[in-house]
Amino acid sequence: MKVIPTPRQTLVLSEISDINRKLDSVFFRTDINEPPQPSVRVEQAVKTILEIRRKQKKEANIICTSHSSKTDGTLTKNFAILESQVQKELDPISEEINAIFFVNSFEEMAKANEENTGSLIFLDNIRRTIPEELKPPPKSTETQLWKYFSGMTKIHGALSCCHRDNLSLRLFSENCFCNKYFIRELEDITNLYHNENGDMTLWGIAGAKEDKLDSIYVTEGNDDLMVVLDGGPVFVLLLWALAKEAPSLSKAVPQDIGRDNKDMIQEFYQKKWEDVKNDAETIARKIESGAIKVILPIDVIVSEKGKERVVDLKDIGKGRFVSIGPNTITMIGNMSRKRIFLQNGSVEPTPSLTRKYDSTTFLFMREILAHSKYVYLNGGDTVADVRTLEDELSLSNYRKSGILRELAVGGFVVNWWNYLKGGEMPVGVRYASIGSLMSLYEVASEERGYD
Repeated sequence: MKVIPTPRQTLVLSEISDINRKLDSVFFRTDINEPPQPSVRVEQAVKTILEIRRKQKKEANIICTSHSSKTDGTLTKNFAILESQVQKELDPISEEINAIFFVNSFEEMAKANEENTGSLIFLDNIRRTIPEELKPPPKSTETQLWKYFSGMTKIHGALSCCHRDNLSLRLFSENCFCNKYFIRELEDITNLYHNENGDMTLWGIAGAKEDKLDSIYVTEGNDDLMVVLDGGPVFVLLLWALAKEAPSLSKAVPQDIGRDNKDMIQEFYQKKWEDVKNDAETIARKIESGAIKVILPIDVIVSEKGKERVVDLKDIGKGRFVSIGPNTITMIGNMSRKRIFLQNGSVEPTPSLTRKYDSTTFLFMREILAHSKYVYLNGGDTVADVRTLEDELSLSNYRKSGILRELAVGGFVVNWWNYLKGGEMPVGVRYASIGSLMSLYEVASEERGYD
């Protein structure tokens, strides 16, 4: 059992270690919806599968599923990585899992579960294979999925999805045991929002997704959080907005970001331009008023006619923005000294990582790992990009020392911090909390020793 105090309420969550009996078949909801390669989410899923197996009866199955970003998409490639990693971890003499199946429908899943024992059964993209997943009906207990898994032990490993009201997450209100990554990461992002030691967290925000703007919004009024704009189209977008809405920064930001960078904004944000523009301008006004604190780069790398060069931030219009510059990296490293640094988003285009020691990612990570008290990397793409430099950065040493933590919660962190600010609790966490109490009561009843 894990107790997580928050500024709003104390959460009580059950853990796999609370299970006091040999399990029959289990439902395991994970999230491997990220770049198809050995990744932090796959790594967590594999370790959880093996932990579940150690708790099960030999003939019991594990029924596992995840979602894909695209409703009609498939997780075929992601599953292939998961399967290879599970096979790699199995004991070669007395294998813990008899067989691994990939199924494409509820009916195939039920049949595989009925006809096989000691197996791992993976149901492809639950958003496609279970029609009610995205829009669960009011009477969810009457759905085929609910009835099938009712009474079956359920293991939760999909914290990253818990801001969504999906049918597979509602199942956990009946009973729930959270894997250690669910609990650890929820505890981590709770502590990052408000550090009792008074340590300021620097929040590096980069990338292209418009939800990065929500990440910046959530820091408003929190003196423990300062945003570091350190790369990606979202930085270019905000630079454009600051030129319009923040006159006090006129000496620092360019008045014209240049045609190439305007094309970048159009490329990434044209489809939702009005909403994105309004959000960016609102954030710029809040930065101007001091309600949101940000650190801007002092130099950047731009590409002009196929050649890259370093220019002052004011001169970003001389080419297409590629990444932050070397002086900015040094500045961020110095500012992160003895502080906590949380990075969301990749600081440069992925193809640039082939430069290895000369890449911005290497230089940036080397600085913050050397200076920060703790470094948290959050999100599938962010972690995957940094892991391409595993040996160059000696990441294993930083993991062992506790300096580096890799999180798989992605954008959920914004929803959780909005809750901590006074908003509604993400429904998936609420379901997990209710199910945890049900499970803990059941465990306590079994340990009572009499009927």
